[in-house]
Amino acid sequence: MCPMNAFLKYQQVCIEKINQIIAEQEAPMEKAARLLADSVMTGRLHHIFGSGGHSNMATEEMCYRAGNLVPTNAIFDPAISAGVGGLCIERIPGAAARLFDFYHISQGDLMFIVNANGVNAMTIDAALECRKRGVTSVALTTPALSRAIPAGTSARHPSSQNLCDLADVVIDSYTPYGEGSVELEGMSTKVSPTSTITNLFIINAINARACELMLESGFQPPVWISINIPGGDESNRKFVEQYTGRLRYL
Repeated sequence: MCPMNAFLKYQQVCIEKINQIIAEQEAPMEKAARLLADSVMTGRLHHIFGSGGHSNMATEEMCYRAGNLVPTNAIFDPAISAGVGGLCIERIPGAAARLFDFYHISQGDLMFIVNANGVNAMTIDAALECRKRGVTSVALTTPALSRAIPAGTSARHPSSQNLCDLADVVIDSYTPYGEGSVELEGMSTKVSPTSTITNLFIINAINARACELMLESGFQPPVWISINIPGGDESNRKFVEQYTGRLRYL
């Protein structure tokens, strides 16, 4: 048998991670889906915040995305994008509170916080702001990875707290230490991270289950239609009119 090449190694790792999530994280995912369904059915917005230079891709995934729920208040700040210095901004204490003010995060809301490492200043401040404001928080993170990062490391919040210890619901994304997942002969550093794939799998799976729960309750989920198919713009217009002024990106 030929040795497994890098394509197959990475495929195997990703499949194993997703299978592990389904096998071991169904309970917190179900709780998150029920919180999400309840939020939508009671007419509230829910929020998602990728509090790091790459974890914000989960925010992009849920924002104005065909097949995903309309009342998703995606917390965007260009400053935390990896392309414009986000890897520095995510380490500055106090920035998350200002974002929460700008996006009108308030008591009784639901917040998804996505960060695999779960230790940087913006992540911890976001979780602390949720507690302070009475916001229910769902974390997509990796507790074992957080606890393996030493206290006092420059990447950490000054308090050295972990997201997994602050959130109301914690869903493990099983990100490996150092984030790379594939070993290659001749390299000491593993390559090809998995956190984006696992984060997007989790958040889309929760979206699907929340929609299923709404339908079971006799409620039609408000979902964006692709603007690239006939009738998409027309179908979405009612949502744009309904949520303009409530969703920041509209």
